[in-house]
Amino acid sequence: MQELVAQLFGYLLGIWRFRWLAVFVAWGIALSGWLLVEQFPDKYRAAARLHVDTNSVLRPLLQGLAIQPNIEQRVQMMKTLLTRPNLEKLMRMSDLDIKVTTDKQKDEMVDELAKSITIDGDPRNPSLYGVSYTHADPSVAKRVVQSLITVFIESTLGNKRQDSSGAQSFLDQQIADYEKRMAESEKRLA
Repeated sequence: MQELVAQLFGYLLGIWRFRWLAVFVAWGIALSGWLLVEQFPDKYRAAARLHVDTNSVLRPLLQGLAIQPNIEQRVQMMKTLLTRPNLEKLMRMSDLDIKVTTDKQKDEMVDELAKSITIDGDPRNPSLYGVSYTHADPSVAKRVVQSLITVFIESTLGNKRQDSSGAQSFLDQQIADYEKRMAESEKRLA
């Protein structure tokens, strides 16, 4: 035990003897680290959580499936809403297309949007999704996420309208079919 204490005091004495060298080395490492971190570009991440009734939005995609998909499959299906027309609409809504002059720049911007947007799901609630976007300008990141939520809402409302119009046409068809049957049965009865 005494050897361990003696060895510890030997180390402490060595550290105390070279303390100024250690301080200068620590300051040199800290300054070089700060300069290195300063060179990194700023990145801002805007995120939102939204509740999407996946049963109505994904119904056309899930049609014919006997089993319910897991959360990763649902997230992949939600990412199918990020089609090129939707990304171009998102670009216009968030004013990212102001500086775009050529078709090549537009394609690059759409590709960058597709890579930078992340969608993740909540395993406990299959209808709760997180949407995030990372950009060097915080206001651009916020506008893109807000526009993306608007695109999701519009697509959800569009699907609900299609479901409602589909149900209405089905009901109209059924009423016409019953009227026809009723007219035939009245004809036979007469």
